[in-house]
Amino acid sequence: MEKIAIPSKGSEGLDAIAFGQPSYAPFFVIITVEDSEVKKVDVIRNPASGLLSYRGPSLASWLKHMEVSVLVSISLPEDVLKSLTSWGIKPIFAIGKTVREVLNAYLSGIYRE
Repeated sequence: MEKIAIPSKGSEGLDAIAFGQPSYAPFFVIITVEDSEVKKVDVIRNPASGLLSYRGPSLASWLKHMEVSVLVSISLPEDVLKSLTSWGIKPIFAIGKTVREVLNAYLSGIYRE
């Protein structure tokens, strides 16, 4: 079982528009996947988005607390990359307009680490 986080613009779950900057994303869609099958989808407001500083480390800490093992995003700034890897979260770049498209790109192996 794997928990995947994807930053999103809205709260529409898999149909939400993917957001490019994880630290500033209004929401995160956290998807529980087992054997490439979606088992659960949670939409949670990003607690780091309102912070003035330390967004990257705060985001990584929160995602680890949520038991996320992979963050898939269309963009990952250097501070977020460092924070994620220091917390043992795998950062992945994947392309797509919606959370579903980004997730499908990751699940089908069309991504870049």
